[in-house]
Amino acid sequence: MNFYKYFDRLKNESLSIMIIPHSGDNIKQVKFKKSILYYIIAIAITSTILFSISFVFLISNYTHTNKQMQEKDKYISHLEQIKIKQSGQINELQTKTQLITEKLNMLTELETKVRNLVGLKKNNDSTQIKKVSRSNTYPKKSDANLLELTSKINNKTDTLKTLIGDVNSQLNYLNAIPNRHPTIGKVTSKFGYRVSPISNIRKFHKGLDISNKTGTQIVAAGTGIVTFCGWHSGYGKTIVLSHGYGYRSVYAHNSKNLVKVGQKVNKGDIIAKIGSTGRSTGPHLHFEVHFKGQAIDPQTILK
Repeated sequence: MNFYKYFDRLKNESLSIMIIPHSGDNIKQVKFKKSILYYIIAIAITSTILFSISFVFLISNYTHTNKQMQEKDKYISHLEQIKIKQSGQINELQTKTQLITEKLNMLTELETKVRNLVGLKKNNDSTQIKKVSRSNTYPKKSDANLLELTSKINNKTDTLKTLIGDVNSQLNYLNAIPNRHPTIGKVTSKFGYRVSPISNIRKFHKGLDISNKTGTQIVAAGTGIVTFCGWHSGYGKTIVLSHGYGYRSVYAHNSKNLVKVGQKVNKGDIIAKIGSTGRSTGPHLHFEVHFKGQAIDPQTILK
């Protein structure tokens, strides 16, 4: 079939529509070409197809977009949960950080008290650590605070290790100093020049005489090593203790010595008993303290 001729013939064909009113008025006739009807039908079909395609596309796009929105909502919800969890962790970290800060400050105060108790100089690094601001919830700031505290803890650990060594040294020093009263009794003769009760000549008295009955206990005035224990001329039965740090103490006129040479004695240990051996006018303890080879007044260091 020749389509050109068919369409050419179709252009000339017409259709008529009769309109018959119910009122009995004149019948009306509408005449139009067939090609217009076909054009209308073609446009309607094309529009229907395009509408269907568009509708399907819109539905598909809406479904895809809705799915994406749901996934984004889930992701946002997940982020919110992470944020809440992180906020809780940050608050907990800040609480722990503040607690550690308070503990470190307590250690600093305790360190100062210990130093004061044993007579050590104050540590210049023993400063109070600033408290952490609880209003700050930024992770970077919290990390910085944690790093600073870690550094402070390491420094404090080193400081306390040093302090332990210093305290031990200081305690050894304090225990070694012969500053404890070696016995109880009445001081009958002090350090310095006096008239000797035996020779009636003015002489320098190098110690402290403490009078009491025979057998009264004598204790070590400080921790030390027995370097002499025996009879020593006019001193009679005598004990000499070396305390280190330049100190030495002498206990003379004893009725009985209770230690031996080379023995270590602690401050307060019983080492002898009061007597009147050697050149003595009665039972008493003659107590001397030497520092760096020179006799010093015992009363200047006795507690």
